[in-house]
Order: sequence, then C-alpha cells, then structure tokens
Amino acid sequence: QATALIAPSKGNEAKAMAARGPIAFFLVVAAVVMLPDVASASSRATAVTKQIAARHLALAGLPDPKCHTGVISLKEEGKPQVCCAGYCGECSDYPTCGSVRGQNSTNACCATNVYETRCGNAPANVCLKKCTESVPPCIMEEGEVFTAPDPNTRNAGSDCNEAVSGWRAKAAAATAPTQP
Repeated sequence: QATALIAPSKGNEAKAMAARGPIAFFLVVAAVVMLPDVASASSRATAVTKQIAARHLALAGLPDPKCHTGVISLKEEGKPQVCCAGYCGECSDYPTCGSVRGQNSTNACCATNVYETRCGNAPANVCLKKCTESVPPCIMEEGEVFTAPDPNTRNAGSDCNEAVSGWRAKAAAATAPTQP
C-alpha cells in the first residue's frame, strides 16, 4: 500500500503505475460497462414520458395531430407519414420492429403495417384512425410533410442564465429606494 502513495518520478514511476493498475483497470472496465446503461436509460425515460402523455390525451379524448406523443416516420413517396407508438424508438420497418420490449408490436412500430391497418383498409375493430382523431399509433394527414423541430432553436433552456440575471436586475430596480 505504501507504493500507491509514492509520487511518480523517473525512478519509481513503474512501481506507482503497478500499484494503481488493478484499481485503474477496474474503474475503466466499470465505466465501459455502465455507458450503454446510461444511454438506454435516457431513451427509456423519453419513451415513458411519451407513453404517459399519450395516456393523458387518450383519457381526455383528445387527438395528437402532430405526433408529439409518438415517433413519426420518414416521408415516403406515395404514402402519408405514420405515427408509431412512443415506446417504439423509431418508426420504420427495422428488423425487430415486430417485437419491441418482448411484445407483439407489429401494428404499432412497423411503419408499413401501421399504414396497412388504417381505417378503410383493415377491419373496423383493429383499424388505426388518423392522428387528427386519435393518439399513436395513427396515420398522419396526407399532403403535409411533418418534420422534427430544429434542436438548435432558441428556447427557455438555452438562455436560462440570462433570464435569471435579467429578472434579478428588474427585481432589484423595483425594490430599490428612489432617489430625489
């Protein structure tokens, strides 16, 4: 243990590295193993938030015409865009779209199947309505191309620190005594 506290210099650098080796190796391995969990936790949190919002809209009987609570598909020529369920992660015909989270999600996450189960094309008890009438999964309005918002647009979070300092300056000016 005494070698772990030795400051590295030319003569004892190898001893210090050898003493720190197992600990450093363990920390690197732990960081690499935990990295995917952090990324998946973020996507799971987003999916859960979308599911909760979709449930609230459904309970209130409100539609989701802009697919805020789902995942929108890319525009394909000749087909309207579809809005898949929020837990899908993406709305396309990727290989595992039929078994997201270990359940049968073919008609909720596979863009082609969502489009094919639209009302007028599928039996009335399983057909998917337009998003102007329903929550995801649903069919987006034809003739309108929906795109994701630009993440670089200005919002309240981008200038939060300036807003706080501006508010404090106004509050100080409002409460300061007036001078004759």
